[in-house]
Order: sequence, then C-alpha cells, then structure tokens
Amino acid sequence: MAGAINVGAALVAALAFGAWKRLNPPQVEHSTRMEGTITAGFYEQHVDDVGFITLANKHVTARELAGSRVLYDAVYTTGADHFRLVPTATKADRCILLFGDSFTFGEGVSDDETSAAQIVEKSGGRVAAKNFGIGGWGPHQFLAGIQSGRFRRAVSCTPTDALYLLIPAQLARVAGIDQWDKYGPRFRLGPDGRPVRAGNFDDSTFSWRRLIGLDAMSETGQADLAAALIIEGSRDLKQHYPGLRFQVLIWNTDNSFPRDVMKRTERGITAAGIGIHSMAEVIPQFSKVWPDYVLAPDLEWHPNARAYERIADFAIRLTR
Repeated sequence: MAGAINVGAALVAALAFGAWKRLNPPQVEHSTRMEGTITAGFYEQHVDDVGFITLANKHVTARELAGSRVLYDAVYTTGADHFRLVPTATKADRCILLFGDSFTFGEGVSDDETSAAQIVEKSGGRVAAKNFGIGGWGPHQFLAGIQSGRFRRAVSCTPTDALYLLIPAQLARVAGIDQWDKYGPRFRLGPDGRPVRAGNFDDSTFSWRRLIGLDAMSETGQADLAAALIIEGSRDLKQHYPGLRFQVLIWNTDNSFPRDVMKRTERGITAAGIGIHSMAEVIPQFSKVWPDYVLAPDLEWHPNARAYERIADFAIRLTR
C-alpha cells in the first residue's frame, strides 16, 4: 500500500511540475517595445473559426523601438472584413490572394508598402490583390478560414492565383503552443492523412491534457500536419475557384530552425503537386543579402518595404 501511495504521489508531483512549467515559461528579456495607438488593442480573440484576428475598421499607428532607436514606424488600416486594406485595382483582369502571417500582413511597413498594395501599384491596376495575412497565424488558420467561408466573403475579384508565404515558425503553431493563439482552430490528421477539424485549442479536455504535457506533438508531426493543412486548403480553394493556380513561397532566415523539419514539410507539399518557390527566386543570392531586406537584421527580422517590392514583382510574374 505504501508503495502504491508513493507511486501515486510521484505521479501527481510530476503532473503538477509539468503544469507549473507551462504556466511559468522561462523569462526572456525583451530589448524592444511598442508604441502608438496599436497598444490600445488591435486583435479580437475567441473567434470560433480562426481563433483570433485583427479588429475590423481600425486605423492604428505602430512604432517599435529599441531604446531610443526606431526599428519601424508604420500605419495599419483594416477594413470591415478585418483584413488589411489594399488599393482597388481599376483595370484588373487577374486577382491574387495572399495568405500567411505577419510576413504577409506587412508588420513594420505602412499600408502602401505591403506586397499586396505594391502588386496593385506596380501592375498599373491590372492585377488585384487581397491581403489575407494576420500576424501570428499558421496553416491551421489558413484552412479554417477557407472552410468557414471567411476568405470567400472578403473576396471582391475573381481569383486567378493564390500565394502562401510560409516561414519555419508556422510549423510549430499548428500544435497550439503559442500564447497568443489559445483559442485557435485545432486539427488532427485523419486515417487518410488529411486534416480533420477537432475543435479549438481552448477546448477543456485538450487544454488540460496539453497543460500536463500529454498530446504533445513532435516536430515531424508538426511538419506533416502543416503540409496537410496547406494541401487541403489549396484543394478547397481550387474547388471554389476552378483554374486557380496555388503556389507556396518560403522565407527562411531562421538559422536556428531544424532544416530537416522544414524540408519534410516542403516534400509533403511538392508531393501533392504544389509549386514551391524559394526567396532566392525573388531576390538573387538571398541567403547572403537578406539582411538588406529586413527591418533591422540585429533585432527585427520582418521584411522591409524593399523586400515587399521584390515579392510584388515576383507575384506579378507568376500571374502572367
């Protein structure tokens, strides 16, 4: 009996320690801070289909500083559909949908400097663009937004192309481990390898199991799920928009991320017949010159306006 009690006590202690670790993550010293009206609130949480999204009809200033150094000073404007505003393409005969996270949204650049805005401007209004990027999103929000009809309701053109901008950090997001994505859409892989919606990350059973360290998803599991979500999303888009060309662009400047994990996702996507492009196709010798195309290579790795201009040029070429 005493042995059983000791084993039970040890198990409870282990579970409690696992919960404590998740409730008390390591403290990281942040060297930057945010200023501007964005600090008064820019995101809506508890959104059933995508977990969270930028607020509708907002116009905010966003300024990031490191000490007295300004890393960026931008203006963000969203429309009634919650997505970032893009100029109207008055002569459009093509339309490209841009999906992704903050690298698509354009964190750190103003409304007229995003890739979506520059596609319209640089094409002379011949190519329309819709910016479906939201900071912190991952492939799970991409599929969830398609399945709920959120994206279709926000499209006012006839899509001919779609481009998903993938960064390595998005792979881990599908597991629901990020603090800002507590209510996001949860998916699992079905027996046929296709993703199945399994509620949200804040569902009570899943939340408790995750808190004590159960249901942890491996890196390979994250890679496989991320690929499956992107593949499924592309299939659904093509069903809604016959003839649509769907392609993936990978921005990888995260040298700390396991390259084999990212390659696993890439292999899964290409095996489904989806074209994948590297940033070296957008900017020659990108692996060497990328510091010239981010906001501040020592502190802030989001693309700058020059990078978005090059992405816009690339996207226009893809739609021809």
